[in-house]
Amino acid sequence: MKPVVTAVALEYRDTFTFAKLDVNTQPQKTGEYHIRGTPTYIVFRDGEIAGAFVGAMPSNVLVERILGILEIDEPE
Repeated sequence: MKPVVTAVALEYRDTFTFAKLDVNTQPQKTGEYHIRGTPTYIVFRDGEIAGAFVGAMPSNVLVERILGILEIDEPE
């Protein structure tokens, strides 16, 4: 997923931001966010969790899910 996430992060850098959590070195955060599988995507809006989903997927599906959670129309 790293190449997909990197490409999406670059293309949508003006719309949303990706951050990475290393589940091996941050077990407290892993528990706090109820991460049970990887990759897990947690979408925040205004500092609060707006939604989450798990699993590898193509870039178009990843973007669709993130934009749907954030209630953002596809940028022009």
